[in-house]
Amino acid sequence: MKNASHYFFEQFFAQLADRDLSPSTVSGYRIDLADFVRWFEGTNRVPFKPGDVANLDLREYQSYMQNVRRLKPGTINRRMTNLYCFMKWAQGEGFTTRTLVFPRKVRVQPLPPKALERNEQNRLLREVERRGKLRDIALVRLLISCGLRASETVALQVSDLALGERHGKIIIRRGKGNKYREAPAPPETRKALREWLAEREKRCSKGNPYLFPNRQGGHITVRCLQQMIKNLGYFGGLDLHPHTLRHTAATNMLRSGADLVTVAQVLGHASVNTTAIYTKPDGKTMMEAAERGEM
Repeated sequence: MKNASHYFFEQFFAQLADRDLSPSTVSGYRIDLADFVRWFEGTNRVPFKPGDVANLDLREYQSYMQNVRRLKPGTINRRMTNLYCFMKWAQGEGFTTRTLVFPRKVRVQPLPPKALERNEQNRLLREVERRGKLRDIALVRLLISCGLRASETVALQVSDLALGERHGKIIIRRGKGNKYREAPAPPETRKALREWLAEREKRCSKGNPYLFPNRQGGHITVRCLQQMIKNLGYFGGLDLHPHTLRHTAATNMLRSGADLVTVAQVLGHASVNTTAIYTKPDGKTMMEAAERGEM
């Protein structure tokens, strides 16, 4: 894709940037399209051009990923979706006049996202409390108790907190899809936030409005949060990512008896269908069921 004949890719990536997509999303498009180009040129022995892509190529590429490279369905479907977006754009720009028919997605029985078991949650909370960093305790509580996304967490401002003695809420002014919502702050989260606010008052610049400020006058980055969570997981013997804690929050709420609509509202899901995946049994639960039922 570095060849001069592929100048249309740079135009495509430029318009992705104009859509305000994250750098990781744009990078994903680059990787996925590069993979298709390598396969296309290696298979057809001709330089890649959008106008040369045929329906047969799409079916063969999907089959190649599935049967030769044995990629996971999620990876295959994502690559085909990104390729569809590119070809649709190429048709609109006049790089091809052909309307392609993409093969059906590879179907797979969805499993619930990875969530921490109760003993793993205890190990994480014990580790973060042992280290005694009030900022990190507050960050972990917002993820594992309130189910906030990493990007929502780091962007919080002090004015987004409403903490009372008996109740509290977190205001997410710009969630996924630029949606506003309010998430409840349970007791341990309120306690962690109050303690961090008192510490923040002593340590941080008066003019910075962010709840978790950095030294440059802005807020800490998602990457900073990811690394902090990863380090906590390492010392606690866990493989952790901020989204794992969000998944854990959702699973905990559902297991405690909360209904799907309520949990969807707390998490900021546009559809309860997204939340419903947390109700599906995980591999451990299915194995236990199979073992109990075996003759």
